[in-house]
Amino acid sequence: MKKLGVYIHVPFCKKKCNYCDFYSVKWDDEWETKYTEAVIHEIKSYKEMLGHKYIVDTVYFGGGTPTIIKPSNLKRILDSISLVADIDKDAEISMEANPNTLTDENLKQYRETGINRLSIGIQSLNDEILKKIGRIHNSKEALEAIDRAKKHGFENINADAMFNIPVQTTSDIEDTLTRIIERGVKHISFYSLKLEKGTPLYSMEQKNLITMPDEDEERNMYYKGRIVMEKNNLFQYEISNFAVEGFSCRHNLKYWNQEEYIGIGPSAHSFMNSIRYSNPSDLNLYCKNSIENNFNRIIQEEMNDKELMFEYIMLRLRLTEGLDAKEFKKKFNVDFNEKYSEQIKYLTDNKLIEYNESIVKLTQRGMDISNYVFEEFME
Repeated sequence: MKKLGVYIHVPFCKKKCNYCDFYSVKWDDEWETKYTEAVIHEIKSYKEMLGHKYIVDTVYFGGGTPTIIKPSNLKRILDSISLVADIDKDAEISMEANPNTLTDENLKQYRETGINRLSIGIQSLNDEILKKIGRIHNSKEALEAIDRAKKHGFENINADAMFNIPVQTTSDIEDTLTRIIERGVKHISFYSLKLEKGTPLYSMEQKNLITMPDEDEERNMYYKGRIVMEKNNLFQYEISNFAVEGFSCRHNLKYWNQEEYIGIGPSAHSFMNSIRYSNPSDLNLYCKNSIENNFNRIIQEEMNDKELMFEYIMLRLRLTEGLDAKEFKKKFNVDFNEKYSEQIKYLTDNKLIEYNESIVKLTQRGMDISNYVFEEFME
């Protein structure tokens, strides 16, 4: 049986963060009910395509704030997946969470529902920084959320941490990461803040109300954070992700391994049969269409072999284990060494990649300018 990932976008927030450009709307109970019914309808619409030919080995509730909706509705959504595909008994079932939504009662119900991995959006343990970026929790609530989750049996916990924030220092980053690690998290997603057009922080920078760290400072923050994590046995397995051995995020690895997944909910993206497609970013339209069994999915890209090869190279090089030229040949029936001999020579001569036996990896310098490296493989 082929393995499949399922991503479910929960588009509700109490308050949108100042840096966020993901699709989300303000939660209310009526919209939660409509949304839940629409999601179940959409999942059932895949019955013929999947036809129990797939086994679901990862489910990921992202957002938005998935923990804002009732645990009973999360259970109904999970139960509906088993109507269209088999679910692996060892499936990784992840859910993103804001610290102040993780109550004892909710955590108990999440465990009973089958959720076994939490991704907690901590970002920083400096309260001034949290206010600046518009988070609705404070540092005390963040640490308490980790403790509470562990008390209820969650061992597989990710913490999101952010760097490159105005007024942030390397000491802030080292302090945040050290205190998170001391709480026993097994995975950290370590992201650089990017200002997206249309967000409050973008507008503030345009008006010179905030100043972003310069490029050298941004890189220094990244290096300092990486050192703290690797000293504490959280090893880098992807450009922005670090984990204790055995705790890499299996769902996100699907993206980097170019494996198939379906996206459920407004704005969710899918990759099936070499086609990338998405749902409209409009909750009202999504609910209306879904209940009417009118799934107006937007085809983003029908990928040919050349496009699939480039994307595969780009995704695999994000991983510290790199790209295996033997696996590349199996997948595409193309000899990697012959096809990219000039690129390999140029990038190795400039110490941007390492090539040992059949494994191609980015060097640390290559990671810093990874987009430049990827562009070398474009045709």
